[in-house]
Amino acid sequence: MSLLPAHQALFRNVLVGLFFSVALLPSTASSLLREELNTIAVYEKVSSSVVNVVTTTVLYDFFYRPVPQEGAGSGVILSADGTIVTNYHVVRGAKAIEVRLADGSRWPAEVVGTAPEDDLAVIRIQAEGRDLVPISLGDSDALEVGQKIYALGNPFGLGQTLTAGHVSQLKRSIRDQGRVLEDLIQVDAAINPGNSGGALVDSQGRLVGINTAILSPTGTNVGIGFAIPVNRVKAAVPGMTSWWNKYLGYILAGLLAYWIWKRIARLR
Repeated sequence: MSLLPAHQALFRNVLVGLFFSVALLPSTASSLLREELNTIAVYEKVSSSVVNVVTTTVLYDFFYRPVPQEGAGSGVILSADGTIVTNYHVVRGAKAIEVRLADGSRWPAEVVGTAPEDDLAVIRIQAEGRDLVPISLGDSDALEVGQKIYALGNPFGLGQTLTAGHVSQLKRSIRDQGRVLEDLIQVDAAINPGNSGGALVDSQGRLVGINTAILSPTGTNVGIGFAIPVNRVKAAVPGMTSWWNKYLGYILAGLLAYWIWKRIARLR
């Protein structure tokens, strides 16, 4: 049976339409917006450099009996030898520290140095058999208000979490637990308890800050978070990891005490 000319034309148009529909059908990758693809790329680049930090502290009840308490925070791998930066308030008073890597492995950690005035601390793990991925460092002085940023960390114990937002303002100062933290980065990316010590990165996956605090009447995110600029981290970390810088204060205090003792002995 042969088709009539009109039927042949209709059949041909249907086939052409089906061909172009299939040919132009978007794949999963191409259906994502360019900004979404960039966000995915940032996460894949940075997530293995962000760790969960679990601490154990000891409190005492009414009868002065020790009661272990577990806390959670985040950290960022700075070098392949296991050096990790986090917030000082995350590890303050901890009797034990455990670092959980992105692959799920757990490693005991020790405090290498602290800078309480900057709310920074450096801890270290010996992760034998693991290739640790240090994060790339950016330049916080180059940040602009309105710039896209991403926060990665361990909010409420939910590790490897990414949130996106923008730089809301620069050079903010806040009072936190009796101390004043100055020149902070204000962001609107969701930062919650457990994000402390985590990474704030730019759209190229470079570290621009360490998430440290939120301003909230409820204790959870209301769109106002703060991060320590990475340039301050660059300046503080050498003093926390160098043996000489770490004990310089004690050496100077010892020399001063010796000088005073000599002066007193000479006056006798």
